[in-house]
Amino acid sequence: MPRPPERRRWHGVAGYALFLVCVCIGLAPVYVYVEATYRAAVVRAGAVLVLWVALTRLRRAVRRHTEGQPPSAFEGALNRSLIEPHMAPIFVKLRDEVRVSTSDQEYFENTLWLRMQRMIARRDRPAGRVGPAMPSGRRWLRRGPSLAALRDLITRMEEPS
Repeated sequence: MPRPPERRRWHGVAGYALFLVCVCIGLAPVYVYVEATYRAAVVRAGAVLVLWVALTRLRRAVRRHTEGQPPSAFEGALNRSLIEPHMAPIFVKLRDEVRVSTSDQEYFENTLWLRMQRMIARRDRPAGRVGPAMPSGRRWLRRGPSLAALRDLITRMEEPS
């Protein structure tokens, strides 16, 4: 059964007083037997010992008190979580179409090339310019054009009229 807070407080004060008395009794013989020039150092050493113990206990109490609290806005800003990159669905669809078109010539001719021609026609309608020619696929493997050929095609499509 835990002790009430008032009783704990008095026990803590009594413990510190007992510790102080023990330090004084322990340093008294040293204080008596050292030369007069070193007595101030003995007193300072005793004070440092008492202060060190008190600050250690205080630090533990503060740490115990703050551990249960939610993090502040400052701490939240320090611990940023990594955001997973999000790609637009239209980009993912286009990327997948390009991947499939490099492995399937029929898909390239019937889907991706028709879309590219519509884009070229929309962009070059006023100029009436003829767009780039369809890149040849790798017929003997029944695969579509290579990524390098598609890159060149897109570069030619982006050229100004």
